[in-house]
Amino acid sequence: MLKLTRLNHHTIAINPDHISWVEATPDTTLFLINGEKLMVRETLDELIQTVLEYRRLVRMVDPAGVPLGPIEGDPPRVGRPADLQRRRDER
Repeated sequence: MLKLTRLNHHTIAINPDHISWVEATPDTTLFLINGEKLMVRETLDELIQTVLEYRRLVRMVDPAGVPLGPIEGDPPRVGRPADLQRRRDER
């Protein structure tokens, strides 16, 4: 979730996957995929930086793109159903 500030200084948390596009005229306006519009105090550049930091955290990489742990990319699926594993082993 992104922690942003509305123009009235109330703090909100937004799922960045729900942002369709953003406009700065001059206030930063987020257009969500459900059609809702939100105006926030953060500049467009600050918002972009916040989204990039969030994506790096989710993908577990540092700003240079170097993996922070044994997992790179989105969190992996945990395990395989036994029947799929058996079929794979039979090949």
